[in-house]
Amino acid sequence: MHELITKLYQLGLSSHVVSALLEPVHILILALPVLTLMAAILILAGQLKIRHQLTEKNVIATYTFIWYLAAAYLLIILPLPTQASVARMTGAEYNLHPFLFLNEFRQANPLQLSDRSTWLSAFKASSFFQPFFNLLFFIPIGAYLKWRRHWPLWLITLTSFTLSLFFETTQLTGLYGYYSRAYRMFDVDDLLMNTLGGVGGALAISFLPRKWRERDHSPVLQADQQPIAWRRIGALVFDWALIAAFDVSYFVLVKHFQWPLSRDFRWLYLLDIGLFFLLPAWWFKGKTIGGLLFNSRITAKNGQSAHLWQLLIHYGGLYIVSLPLLFLDLWLFDRLGDLPSASLNRLDVYLVVVSFVLLILSYDFLLALFNRKHLLWCERLSQTTVS
Repeated sequence: MHELITKLYQLGLSSHVVSALLEPVHILILALPVLTLMAAILILAGQLKIRHQLTEKNVIATYTFIWYLAAAYLLIILPLPTQASVARMTGAEYNLHPFLFLNEFRQANPLQLSDRSTWLSAFKASSFFQPFFNLLFFIPIGAYLKWRRHWPLWLITLTSFTLSLFFETTQLTGLYGYYSRAYRMFDVDDLLMNTLGGVGGALAISFLPRKWRERDHSPVLQADQQPIAWRRIGALVFDWALIAAFDVSYFVLVKHFQWPLSRDFRWLYLLDIGLFFLLPAWWFKGKTIGGLLFNSRITAKNGQSAHLWQLLIHYGGLYIVSLPLLFLDLWLFDRLGDLPSASLNRLDVYLVVVSFVLLILSYDFLLALFNRKHLLWCERLSQTTVS
């Protein structure tokens, strides 16, 4: 068995694309969005069981916080250099001198308060923008913990510091030993500015009127009404497990046994959608293979079986529009480079737009899982519903 696994791994390394995906760190990056969604489902399900009710505002706020932490993690580890290039690095791996950024600001920043023409260039200079970004980076974290969790300031301060220390340690250890040395600098100034940002976010929320903070007129989800679509979740997990098994088999047949099949994995993705979602749903009157197992099906709004055009719009919206946006977002994250610069370039704008659209679609999907009455955008368009 060990020899078979080793042979399959070596086989994967012969393909540039697959060898990248087989690297543990790339697997982590690809799995992170799925893990984020799963963590949100489990945490929200736990909250619903404990509190007996949740509002849609609670669902969105909790998921936004988890999503932001995942995005922050990607931002501090991406882009990933090659192991060989990291091994050749000779720069400093850490800075343990607090407030070093103040000396760099005084020495390198062109700011002259009496000359307004220097203000914009001073803002764009890395000596100002990098510590300023580290401050902004943790403001949402402190704001959320104060607004939704009502944590005391000392606990928010400790949490902000601990989270920042985790991020910095990730960089110092070369992604937990994956690299031979740190490929980004551990900086004590980052710890200070991140912690200050968390405190600043909490203080900013404290100044908002209580009635603004506690206002919530969104629909209420009651635990005794069993709002979570567990059958739908189970069917999705099972269908995608089947897809994973099928794709591994396809890869072995093409690469090892030299079967004359397409090596373009974009076509394989379309085949997956057609073979495991569209075709079974059309043949079994709205049920995929997972739907047959968990008794979950797609129907038209009038309760009748969905037509083929409705299935095309439903699955096309999910897997031809929404899911590819996730792949595009990860690609843009990897291309972004180091911390965002003060002057936005085209990739920065694309990343912001795609991430925003993806976040809205994620809200829509999560609410559909936690509220049986909520319809996805593609379900509204196709006039379908999932039971």
